[in-house]
Amino acid sequence: MAGDSLSVIQTGLQGVDTAMQAVSDDLANSGTIGFQSESVAFETLLGAFVAGNPLGGGVEAQGIVRDFSQGAIVQTNSPTDMAIQGNGFFVFQDPSGSQVYSRDGHTIVGPTGSLLSFNGDQVMGYPIGSSGTVGGLLGPITIPQGLLSPNASTQGTMSGNLNSSSPVIAGAINPADPTTYNSSVSLQVYDTLGNTHVVSFFFQNSGPGVAPAAENWNWTATFDGSATGMTGNSGTLGFDTTGNLVSGGIPGAALTATPPGAAALSLNLNFNGLTQFASANAITGAADGNASGGPLGVSIDNNGVVSVSYSNGQINKVAQVAVATFPSEQGLTLSNGGVYQQSSASGQPTITSAGAGSAGVIRPSSLESSNVDTTSQLISLVVLQRSFQANSKALQTQDNILGSVLQLQTT
Repeated sequence: MAGDSLSVIQTGLQGVDTAMQAVSDDLANSGTIGFQSESVAFETLLGAFVAGNPLGGGVEAQGIVRDFSQGAIVQTNSPTDMAIQGNGFFVFQDPSGSQVYSRDGHTIVGPTGSLLSFNGDQVMGYPIGSSGTVGGLLGPITIPQGLLSPNASTQGTMSGNLNSSSPVIAGAINPADPTTYNSSVSLQVYDTLGNTHVVSFFFQNSGPGVAPAAENWNWTATFDGSATGMTGNSGTLGFDTTGNLVSGGIPGAALTATPPGAAALSLNLNFNGLTQFASANAITGAADGNASGGPLGVSIDNNGVVSVSYSNGQINKVAQVAVATFPSEQGLTLSNGGVYQQSSASGQPTITSAGAGSAGVIRPSSLESSNVDTTSQLISLVVLQRSFQANSKALQTQDNILGSVLQLQTT
């Protein structure tokens, strides 16, 4: 019987020690990003039977229960930091190629362009194509490190007003003679090499038009100050009696020019943004295209979309960060480095984008703090200390009883 009592006391002391490990771990990781607090679940052991009824035989640890509730989200100065608000885990790929999961979204761009997690694993996501569509297979996110290729201009648009009170001018437009036109505007365009050029447009009030046009305006264009070698660089715009453009808004042929050393430029024009009211001439124009550019920085938005900004002002979307959810988070297995691995108890992960299904949303330039409540953990320490003292007292009492028995046996 004495041996049974000692065994019960031993399980009590071992239980306190196990619980202390959990509390100590929580306190040690109270400042660890994305850490989920833990506690030990205990169950009663059966001991001897008394009059046919089982007597408790002590206690043993049944398992670890993790608190996956939301930790506080704090802002950081890093554009590649992320926090998940809601359910889910970031998906990493470790050096062995296995997927692991974490709530810690502190990431950096590695020397080869890989987006790396806090422990050096690769951050996983879905690629975004040149059209901006998310698709393809889940894979490591890589940030382009080279120059962004130039895009030649293909579209030019005009908006603004041509003054209906402008004097009518007879004769052809001569860009070198301001008396032959009423207004002008210039666009910056790019050739296939990324070189910049200037396309200038000159507008001339040519007088009454043919219905439905009440007034006509002629226009002509130059490329870097010359019209030599250009085609589709002139036309006529017709405005009705209410000042709205009714003809010539979309020229039938593109404006073409031949930049030196580059492929021919073909610019589709759109004048539909022009009006003819009794107001000052005020025209603006814009063209697409861009020069080459080097990467300047990386950012991540609320949807987990990773974008790269370039020195030419362009912003390219690269990938979308993946978020994994599990049927049973309690079944996840904690491994070295504070990341989790799936198990048969957790079930298979559902990997999707942020905000899809039950997955939480991404908070950019933020990190999730540990959800450890230090106050409650300190209270737990006091309770465990009392439990340890009580078990120690029981051990001391049992030792005294054994000593008394031995003295009786020797007398």
